[in-house]
Amino acid sequence: MPEGVGYDIKVLFVRRNVLANGRGRALAIVLSLVVSGAMLHAQSTKPPLTADKPVETPAAQGPPPDAAAPTTASPTEAELLAASAPIDARVFDLALPTGVTPEGGLQRHTIWAARAISMMFPEITTIGGYRQDPLPWHPNGLAIDVMIPNHGTDEGIELGNQIAGLALANARRWGVLHVIWRQGFYPGIGAPSWTADYGNETANHYDHVHIATNGGGYPTGREKYYIGSMQP
Repeated sequence: MPEGVGYDIKVLFVRRNVLANGRGRALAIVLSLVVSGAMLHAQSTKPPLTADKPVETPAAQGPPPDAAAPTTASPTEAELLAASAPIDARVFDLALPTGVTPEGGLQRHTIWAARAISMMFPEITTIGGYRQDPLPWHPNGLAIDVMIPNHGTDEGIELGNQIAGLALANARRWGVLHVIWRQGFYPGIGAPSWTADYGNETANHYDHVHIATNGGGYPTGREKYYIGSMQP
């Protein structure tokens, strides 16, 4: 990886009170690693480069400060502390219900990524999947388009950064081949680069995060999707 391209990995912890209606933000799930949005935010301030130029990345953000545990705690406080502790992925996993993505025509790894994003980001209301397209990703069930609300605002850009970072951090788990967001092309493994200017926000991926996977085969109907694993 070229000098200057860094990933700020944050381990996320579980709090019982952040889950709502069975769906929650990334903060609700210890099993996912999120790449800092700072690596993606830099693109909004630089002109497009040629596709063979690496993306420059700002310095990684520091980890959140650790709160010191009290020496004594009431039952309520102790319960909250226990809920905030890291949970071993081997003994805890969270089932992923069907999300907002139409899953017809999608392959298993693509469904897995789509369900995880739908659960962890409830403000996402539209995720496109299978469709006819000149490129192979969507027609073969290998890609989703996560539509970002208010994509031109600071909040929208940050949300897109978080989703793109989540997909890259889980590249090996979900079989992510590449992510495209705001004219940045991010391989699941490898150095990022810029895409060409295709003339509009949608073609340049300013209003959605495109995530492509290696598929993993079409579902049989017996699959069970969890945040940390997929069976069979």
